[in-house]
Amino acid sequence: MKVFKFPLLTITISFAIGIIAEFHLQWSFQTLVILLFSYLGIFSFLFWKSKKALLQNTLFGITTYLLAFTLGMMNFYIHSDLNSKHHYSKKSFEETNSIRAIVSTTLKPNEKYYKYFISLSHFNDSIASGKLLLYVPKSNIEILHSGDEIWLNNTVYPIPKAFNPYQFDYSKYLEKQNVFHQIYTQENQIKVIQRHKTSDYYIENLRNNLSQSFDIHHFEPKTKAIIDALILGQRLELDKETIADYSNAGVIHILAISGLHISIIYFFIVFLLKPLKRVRFGAEIQLLIVLAILWLFALLTGLPASVTRAVTLFSFISIGNYFNQPKAIYNALAITAFLILLVKPNAIFDIGFQLSYAAVLSIVLFQPFYKKFYFSENKIAIYFTDTVLVSLAAQIGVLPLSLYYFNQLPLLFLLANLVIIPLSSLVLITGIVILPLNYVLPSVAVFLGKILEFSIQFMNDYIHWIAQFKSGIITNISFSGWLTFSMYLVIIAFIYWMYHTKVKNIKYILATVLLFQLSYISVKWNENQGSELIVFNEKSTLIGIKNQNSVIAFTDIPENHNTTLNHYTRGTFSDSLRIFPMQNAISFRNKRILVIDSLGIYKTSIRPEIIVLTQNPKINLSRLIQEMHPREIIADKSNYKNTIKRWEATCGKEKIPFHAIAEKGFYRLK
Repeated sequence: MKVFKFPLLTITISFAIGIIAEFHLQWSFQTLVILLFSYLGIFSFLFWKSKKALLQNTLFGITTYLLAFTLGMMNFYIHSDLNSKHHYSKKSFEETNSIRAIVSTTLKPNEKYYKYFISLSHFNDSIASGKLLLYVPKSNIEILHSGDEIWLNNTVYPIPKAFNPYQFDYSKYLEKQNVFHQIYTQENQIKVIQRHKTSDYYIENLRNNLSQSFDIHHFEPKTKAIIDALILGQRLELDKETIADYSNAGVIHILAISGLHISIIYFFIVFLLKPLKRVRFGAEIQLLIVLAILWLFALLTGLPASVTRAVTLFSFISIGNYFNQPKAIYNALAITAFLILLVKPNAIFDIGFQLSYAAVLSIVLFQPFYKKFYFSENKIAIYFTDTVLVSLAAQIGVLPLSLYYFNQLPLLFLLANLVIIPLSSLVLITGIVILPLNYVLPSVAVFLGKILEFSIQFMNDYIHWIAQFKSGIITNISFSGWLTFSMYLVIIAFIYWMYHTKVKNIKYILATVLLFQLSYISVKWNENQGSELIVFNEKSTLIGIKNQNSVIAFTDIPENHNTTLNHYTRGTFSDSLRIFPMQNAISFRNKRILVIDSLGIYKTSIRPEIIVLTQNPKINLSRLIQEMHPREIIADKSNYKNTIKRWEATCGKEKIPFHAIAEKGFYRLK
């Protein structure tokens, strides 16, 4: 009798669903303990009662999945920083707070600030835990590193929500990483108490030294950024243009180390160490070296989900090869996912984690059918055929997620992958070979560096050329979570039919396609019902009105708001967008809105329910309120902060609701 007769994949999926459920439900520890012991008791009894007919016991199977589901909930609860009794959010916040912490992670900087995650040890002189997002101006004399213990006295701010509807919500993204507040520091405000030589410190130092070893080549910044991304997993220096080109060409995965890169490294190492099998204990030495190099590489890249998954998977493959065991790829994938989620349950919300597993599962599921498409026995022809089929299979697997997260569909990804996959493989292997030569044989390294530089520049130029085709990418695609789920049902039905090619099984494909169509109609119908007015959170005034499936926008600078309006039109599944110059009087659902700009003119016969103040009008707000008797006043982001505070105080005295866009975010009226 073996409990592992149950599919590990479905048990892992139950565990993952439990993590998601606890994130949304937030059940108490007592409730989870009761559930856990209840299911554990039932599981133990049925396990003892069951004999060899384990698979036939449906109740045992259901209990197993429920137990895995509850363990997932409990695992997320334990790893949630908010549930710690020492979490800083449970302390009293002052106007300025004394904070002592250790720098844990260096993030991609923006134009003005370096960014770090810091782990707290003390908050206002009491023991504390939790993470904060720290902004340090680039003019700061000392650059922080992992392991630095710092002290500062500063204001702690909540991370702001999305500026406007349907835009990327950075606060939710960080919330899933247990980060809820941020700190903006001034120049040289941080005091470094001491430098702890933690594992993060040594890894960062090693990574920086390896990166700096390429300085002897004097590469251009773009070339050096690609090397850091491909070989060391560091995308901090990648410029926006490069990222946009790779994204528009549908090969952004090349810049994020994943299974493709790990597989190249794995087979390259195995090839180099092949002679070891001829010596005594050579197989054992080869296994240890392969595992050591793979996990050292994973540590150097910072253990992102895609790298951890791939390295764990190839570790199991290496061990399986050593013991001459068949490669149970599905169980290996399940084990790697389970181990990652066990240690870091928040990884389930990571886009890279989701895309990585979706792509690998899709490739594995379609792999048995590749040989049907081979048109030649030539190895080169087979290689390019495999490249096309693997790219297509991966694209099918990630298509719903790509539409949901990125709202775009690259059409030339096959043309891009045919060149980029072999070229990036050459770049990766050449870079790995050059890395040790930078130290021992710099003259040889510089010679090979010319090949590496040419390859990277050619790769960048080719991707830029592909990205230039505007018709090669469909953008601003309206998509929702329910549509993502229903599209995956279509893909699952199609894969099922490929494995069971019977005419009667086509009904499952037709049924799921019909469900997807009905889902789209339902989502669009729900989004297009009703109407709303939005005063957007923009530096220059922008007001939008959605009426069923059309959007009307009022602004004097439309070119500054293309991105915001595209997000809003896409998110509301609207079919049309019309832009008009800003008007002083706007009507919405029998409500009158008066817009007062820098001219400060408001003499009008209308009696507005809502007044929008924009561009710092010089007015006497008390007199305005007495004359107009508005029900609410809104100040958009184009006004000065001091002026907004004065208006807010005036509205408080007059007992009129006041909405400051810069502080509270966009304003919505339905």
